[in-house]
Formats: sequence, structure tokens, C-alpha cells
Amino acid sequence: MKKNKPRREGPGIPDTVVTAEEAAEHRRAIAAAEVLELPVIASEYETGLVLDVAAVGVDGAGLVTGAEPAYVRCTDAKVYRLPESLREWASALVAMHLAHRQAGHPSVFPCRIEFGVLNGGAYAELL
Repeated sequence: MKKNKPRREGPGIPDTVVTAEEAAEHRRAIAAAEVLELPVIASEYETGLVLDVAAVGVDGAGLVTGAEPAYVRCTDAKVYRLPESLREWASALVAMHLAHRQAGHPSVFPCRIEFGVLNGGAYAELL
């Protein structure tokens, strides 16, 4: 009979239990948040909008449909919905952050992120 390997001990991703009321309040806050206005910059040598970000997320009710709003929560507790063009970026950042934490590294948040529109395309860059 094959024995299971013991689980690796390590920091892992902390389990956070959110009540239904907290989840509903979170979704209401995101729905009520204003969409982040991205400044148009003329060249890569200019600076867009820089925010001190505490969290980036993609909000859903547990089901991924591709229409979930992406958002940023700033260190001053202000929440902004991200434009649709940055939803894929937000999803990739969340996945990278979770993999980073699973590997035992510290959180990438809080951090500074620059947002803007350059050459007709929206961008977000961790500073």
C-alpha cells in the first residue's frame, strides 16, 4: 500500500474566512466605487497616475464568468474599479501574488503602481 507524503510545512497562503455579510459589503463597495480615470501620457518618459495600493482584486461571487470587475484598494482605503482593459492585468497580478506568497515570500502589497494610457493602450506598472 502506497503511503502519502507528508505535507510540506511552510507559511503558505493564510486562510481567511469571510462571512456572507462581509462578502456582500465588499461587493457593494466595489459596485459603488468610481472607475479609475487613467491619464493619457505622450511618452514613456512621462509619469501617469501613481497610487499607493494595498490590494488588487477581481471581484466575483465565486464563479468566474469573465465579467467580474477588477479593482484596486489604496492604502487610504479608497477603492477604484479598474477599466475593463486592465482586468486581465489584475487577474495576472493576483495569480502572481498568490504564487509568490505560496513560495514563502512576503506580500507584494502595499506597493506603488503607476496607471495611464500610452499609445492608445491602458497600462499599469508596479514601481
